[in-house]
Amino acid sequence: MSSPGWGAPGRNSRQPADETRELALSTALSMLSQTGLTVSLEHLSIEDLIRTAGLPRSTFYRLWPAKERFFADLLVELATSSDSNDAMFYPGTQVAAYEVIEANKHLLATHEGRVAVLRDAVRVAGRMNFEHFSEAVGWRTHVTLVASASSLADVENRERLVAALQETEQLFIERTAKFYGDALSGLGFSFTPGASAELLAGLGAAVVEGLAQRRLVNPELADTIIMKPGIDGQLVEWHPAALGFWGILEALVDLEPHEG
Repeated sequence: MSSPGWGAPGRNSRQPADETRELALSTALSMLSQTGLTVSLEHLSIEDLIRTAGLPRSTFYRLWPAKERFFADLLVELATSSDSNDAMFYPGTQVAAYEVIEANKHLLATHEGRVAVLRDAVRVAGRMNFEHFSEAVGWRTHVTLVASASSLADVENRERLVAALQETEQLFIERTAKFYGDALSGLGFSFTPGASAELLAGLGAAVVEGLAQRRLVNPELADTIIMKPGIDGQLVEWHPAALGFWGILEALVDLEPHEG
């Protein structure tokens, strides 16, 4: 027997609209957390969603008479959910960076030593950050949301999604900038005139995320390893993501020695 079409009559029991809305969207988020968002939402079965959530079909279809309306609300919900915010920010990067600094405290007495420790922290944490984003379902969903925003035909829905993505971006910049600012200040470094921790956060993320996307179509290039002298002078592996981030940091942070 074929499934009823969109909005076809279903069971007649009533459920509060707010409760239905919350349950439907949270169930859809849970279902998408397994696969991530794709360019099309056709793989998300509305009938499966209603069945999984245990919702009255009549209430669901009163809230969303057309599937496009539900999908638009779902995109906004995805952009503002905690999973989306967490996908943009990986605390493990901070832990890895501080572990490098802690392990090399004996080198922090000199300017040269502090630069070497900072460079190695970027090398280790930058690669970890790249690997995390390359594999994270939440991050792939976020990238798809950004790509989908400009293609939404309905102006109101497009503006809602863009506003939600901008809010998530701002939260990411604030959290990441605080980490960069605190770490650099702790090592005795400051930003060059016109630069800021916020700029470093945004440009650094662009490099890491761009390479993570490039890895899908050109993994050989995205994973080219460069051998360079490490903190003890021995050759160590540098991933392109870490190299790119270090290049940006060198341009924005004053790494020159200063007397006094």
